[in-house]
Amino acid sequence: MAAARKLESLNENFLTCSICMEGYKDPCTLTCGHTLCKGCLGKILKTRQDAIRAKSLPCPYCRQMTRVPQPDRPVEEWVKQIKPSLLMQGLLDTLACGKNIDHGLSMTCSDTENRCHPCQDLGESHPANSYCQDCDVPLCERCVRIHASLPSMSNHVIADLGGAVKVTRRQRCWEHNEVMDFCCRDCNKAICPKCCIIYHRRCDSVDTIQSMISEMRSVLTHNKGLITQSFDDTGRSLQQHRSQIDEISHNKDKIKSQIRQASQKAMDVIKQKEKQLLEELNEMTEKQSGQLRGRIESGEIDMQMYQQYIEYITQVLKSGSETDMFDIYQMCQSGAIKEATDRDVTFTSSIADTKLIFISEIDEDKLHKDVQLGRFQQNVCGVMDTRRGKIQSSTFDVMCRPVLHKTVGIRVDGDREQPDPRDVTVLVVDLEETLVVSDYNNKCLKSFYTKNNISRHSKLDLASHPYTVTRLSDNQVAISFWPHNVIVIVRVTPDLVLESRVTTKKAYKCLTAMSPSTLAAGCWDPPCVDILDVSGRVMRSVSRYNSRKNLICSPCFLCATDRGNILVSDAVSHTVYCITPEGGVVFTYSLTGERRLGSTRGITTTSTGDILVANFSSHRVILLTAAGEFVRDLLTSQDGLQYPCGLMFCDWKLYVVEYSGDAVKEFNCSIPQ
Repeated sequence: MAAARKLESLNENFLTCSICMEGYKDPCTLTCGHTLCKGCLGKILKTRQDAIRAKSLPCPYCRQMTRVPQPDRPVEEWVKQIKPSLLMQGLLDTLACGKNIDHGLSMTCSDTENRCHPCQDLGESHPANSYCQDCDVPLCERCVRIHASLPSMSNHVIADLGGAVKVTRRQRCWEHNEVMDFCCRDCNKAICPKCCIIYHRRCDSVDTIQSMISEMRSVLTHNKGLITQSFDDTGRSLQQHRSQIDEISHNKDKIKSQIRQASQKAMDVIKQKEKQLLEELNEMTEKQSGQLRGRIESGEIDMQMYQQYIEYITQVLKSGSETDMFDIYQMCQSGAIKEATDRDVTFTSSIADTKLIFISEIDEDKLHKDVQLGRFQQNVCGVMDTRRGKIQSSTFDVMCRPVLHKTVGIRVDGDREQPDPRDVTVLVVDLEETLVVSDYNNKCLKSFYTKNNISRHSKLDLASHPYTVTRLSDNQVAISFWPHNVIVIVRVTPDLVLESRVTTKKAYKCLTAMSPSTLAAGCWDPPCVDILDVSGRVMRSVSRYNSRKNLICSPCFLCATDRGNILVSDAVSHTVYCITPEGGVVFTYSLTGERRLGSTRGITTTSTGDILVANFSSHRVILLTAAGEFVRDLLTSQDGLQYPCGLMFCDWKLYVVEYSGDAVKEFNCSIPQ
């Protein structure tokens, strides 16, 4: 009974896998000394992508990694490459032996397995308390010392019977086959005594490894602390990423619900329109059908009368009565029969005129563009609207009083002329707000940004005078050169890098981006607004002739709207108008008197769709509604404005460049929400 209890205790405390809580099945011992079932270890490996990347097997106890001997093999075979734990398997076999045979034989089997094999070979019997994992034999204390002293076995791993490493490997010099007990600090390598004499006698610092134990422990402890800190930081970072994934998933479900609600609202509107049309159709057809039913009743009465006439005439002709025939003859001569026939012709003619037709007002070619359920925005340093090239994150207050926040000087080293900025745009590159300004006089493009709390700038020299600049994508701008037939694409990093030079068939004075691959370009000769791709190919042209109104004269600045239309600031006609890419006119603004536009320049839109226009000669920036109606003067000369040229509204800020000025003025127009 006592032996059975011991076997049960051994099975429970030493031969049970702590993962599956069952007896070891195909046990293996890792380099850290812990033993696991190979199946359990394989399941853990599947959940540890970091271990797979490190080509190692993770220990769930101490987190130490065991390198895979052949990592180029499939992951499923990694666990099979670990040597089996013969000690544990032997104990399991012993336990099975104890369960299947009598008690005395079991004790003899167990006692034999726990004896030192080398001593048994010598005819001695000593209890084994250690185990050589390389030789697969149990050893006593004396044999362990002998085993470690032999050069051929000095590298073997000696473990106690519990699986923990007891004697570690003593590395030997490959050249002299002696234990490397010394360390050359100058060369940072372990060496043997002969290496000290032969190769390192001129080195200043050679110590014994034993004397460095305290230092090594300190360094290892310090590095362990650093690694542990990195481990904890990485764990927190991963947890944060997992939380962010949960938030993204939650936000996805929320937006999905909003999209469905928007779609349902659109369908409700369409259903309501359908209901109204069907009710109107029922009303109109019922009215027409009622009129026709009344005429049918009248016609049926006439048919009865005609039937009576036919029967009467037939009888008269059959009877041969001269008196009756004369009476009928008088009726025919009086025109009574002819009047009835004419009335019937009028009746059938009116039926043909009552046909109802349905005229659809849906343009199927535009349906895919004009039906808008909504759009997505990302709040990173403001919301970047990729179609309009603007940053939007707050609602523009039409009654706000703009306040000059700061001025950004654009004069830089290397300028030979007085700076003459013509246009400005704003990008967010690497989370840094970057101003991009075209300098007409100095034939260059300039960018201004702040990095590490230091104001920086970049300058890109160009072959000719740049005019307008428009944002193509998050890190691309396009520049027009008038009167040259060229458009330049520049990458903003936020430093400026010339990306491509596009030759065009016309000289374009102004540009605006309709999408990252499509531009609208204004031309003076001939007067038109062309839709181009980034290779310069004209996909569509809108002129004064196909716009149905004699509008397009001298487009100076352009701006794309949220609805895909084009705002045009016409310098010579002193007009602002909005056209569709197909040539339709949405609105025009051209007043006289005090509100008469002088020479119009820059044009931009706000986060609410309102329109801002630079009135060059009157030193004003005027505010229009999205429908082109005058609201008020947003900025005047009293605000320090002189000859405004290019405009750019982003977030709640308005950027203004002045003709022949040396700075970009930034005005705060509202409080961000």
